[in-house]
Amino acid sequence: MRCLLIVLAGTCVSLTLASHLSPTLPLDGYEMHLKQLLQKILWAANVKRCFGVITDDLHYSIYDRIFFQSVGRQVVPFFVMRLNASEDLLKPPKQVELVLKAMKSSDCELYFITILNGWQAQRFLRYIYNTRSLNMQKKFIVLHDSRLFERDMIHIWSVFVGTIFLKYQMDNRFTISTIAFPGILSGVLVTKNLANWELGKRINGRVLFEEKTKDLQGAPIPVAISEHVPMVQWINTSSSYHGVEIEIIDSIGKSLNFQPIYYKPNKTEETNWDLEDINENDTQNGENETQIDSKLIEEVALHNARFAIGDLHFFQAYLPFVELSLPHNFECLTFLTPESSTDNSWQTFILPFSGAMWTGVLLSLFIVGTVFYAISYLNAILTKSGSTGFFRWFRRNREIPMDPNIFRRVSFRIAISRYRPVKGSHSFRDIFDDYSNCILLTYSMLLYVALPRMPRNWPLRVLTGWYWIYCILLVATYRASFTAILANPAARVTIDSLEDLLYSHIPPSAGASENKQFFLDASDEVAQKVGEKMEVITQNDDLTSRIAKGQCAYYDNEFYLRYLRVADESGGVGSALHIMRDCVVFMPVVLAMEKNSALKQRVDNSIQHLAEGGLIAKWLRDAIQRLPAEAPAQQEALMNLQKFWSSFVALAVGYVISILALLAERWHFQHFIMQHPMYEVYNPGLYYKFKRLYPEQ
Repeated sequence: MRCLLIVLAGTCVSLTLASHLSPTLPLDGYEMHLKQLLQKILWAANVKRCFGVITDDLHYSIYDRIFFQSVGRQVVPFFVMRLNASEDLLKPPKQVELVLKAMKSSDCELYFITILNGWQAQRFLRYIYNTRSLNMQKKFIVLHDSRLFERDMIHIWSVFVGTIFLKYQMDNRFTISTIAFPGILSGVLVTKNLANWELGKRINGRVLFEEKTKDLQGAPIPVAISEHVPMVQWINTSSSYHGVEIEIIDSIGKSLNFQPIYYKPNKTEETNWDLEDINENDTQNGENETQIDSKLIEEVALHNARFAIGDLHFFQAYLPFVELSLPHNFECLTFLTPESSTDNSWQTFILPFSGAMWTGVLLSLFIVGTVFYAISYLNAILTKSGSTGFFRWFRRNREIPMDPNIFRRVSFRIAISRYRPVKGSHSFRDIFDDYSNCILLTYSMLLYVALPRMPRNWPLRVLTGWYWIYCILLVATYRASFTAILANPAARVTIDSLEDLLYSHIPPSAGASENKQFFLDASDEVAQKVGEKMEVITQNDDLTSRIAKGQCAYYDNEFYLRYLRVADESGGVGSALHIMRDCVVFMPVVLAMEKNSALKQRVDNSIQHLAEGGLIAKWLRDAIQRLPAEAPAQQEALMNLQKFWSSFVALAVGYVISILALLAERWHFQHFIMQHPMYEVYNPGLYYKFKRLYPEQ
């Protein structure tokens, strides 16, 4: 490989050294005329900082001391690089890369690329485009060659808009042309003749180096969009797109005089990235390719759109494929998580007591009922007024069962029906003589229901009084706790940090793999663990319902999460969603343009002016005015039907128990009482008189 690289500083010594760049040899007609033309172009360019020369062996003799003195006004630094004619400049050697890097860091204003081989020049321009080794919005002087204008060079020449082509004619004249801009943005590569130069003519620098990007002459510019609140949103009432980025593009369109054409990319098509040239250098360097899910980035990278909007964030993974503008906003990215509450609605009436307390209350109910029954039994023994009903279930039946034939005798039935108890012979039973009555009466006293009458036995009266005191204390405690529950707002159980999300075992999710990679590349250990568990979701149809059920937590900007909550409030899901209080990161929001876009500087200046004027902030407020932030927890309790629902549940439980008791009595009546031999449908009193005489039969 033979490559001569010379870098000279803009001093007086540089001019002396320039005289030794090439021997002073006589030039033929072509070289002499080309040298004269390049000298006049160098003079007309009015270079202030530096300029560069990239040439081959054939044209190297042009750049002598006289050429560099043609800058005229002052000493200007310059770079000279002579390339080997056989070198493949799509993969240049390391020395070429270093010189190009030095030219770019010096911010040179003008570059002379005098390479006769059109194929080599084409490969060299592709290399500059792919690696961004030079600022392509500067002025370039290139020799005209038909191989430079092939169809696959359209997107390259849409970037080198300041390029001037020099075409040699047979009569020692040169045709000076340039790219027809903004016509090339419509996909048509046409050159525009600027002048026909011949020896002795002057060069008009204003014509050659006219600023082309300040007026796009009303050209239609395709803009790929993706609906994402608050940047882009379709409004049915106006049948158009609205949002912050729509306003920004419209303002830039008025400033640069172009007509934005909005369209949504077809997401059903399979992704087919034809960017081998872009990824070639990364592959050679052994870098891993990052997966990109954004359809917007694909549209711009494949040159289907000139702009892409839709809440794009500044990810490093986008930079090899597109150009990103200055940030026009910084969004708080966080998670939309499920929210639970201690307001258990129908369970409110059991909340005043803990589980152990309820167990103690129910246990005391049966214990006190049994004590009442036992005292009534002991009192009957002491007063010798015992009844056969006491502990009948625990005693062995000692009576001899009657002969079934006796039940069929008419005389026996007549005798039973005529039976009348002798006055004073029947022992009067007290209210606590039956165990079932004991349980029911103790339960009624617990609910503040008065006894039908006081028991006749004084021991039972004393126990009843003390049990009343117990019931008063228990009910007063229940009422106080119940009032406190109703008087205070229910506590909200929310997830407000990455640690809470990680410990909740709710799987995080995001809409793009770039977000997952952001967590994986984080230095925070907690964020890395979240990234390992993160799932990339492509379908958002049932997203909010999944979040409300605790199946996932969604990662996006705060305003879009507000939109999800508001959109589902009609279905009752929005109230169960909570936006994490802590922001994971404040991410810059940008517009995407074609790689090395010639409009980038203009777009950045417009965005800066819009931001400084407060218009972007105003558009953002307008876009989110119907997206309220999450309401803070109420300081005072509000009695609503949801809290009062517990009373209806308690009433329903009572109805259910009553109905079950009624059905149980009906079942017992049909299967036991009606099956007894002494039961008659037309004389039901006969059975009950028989039971009074023979309770064990």
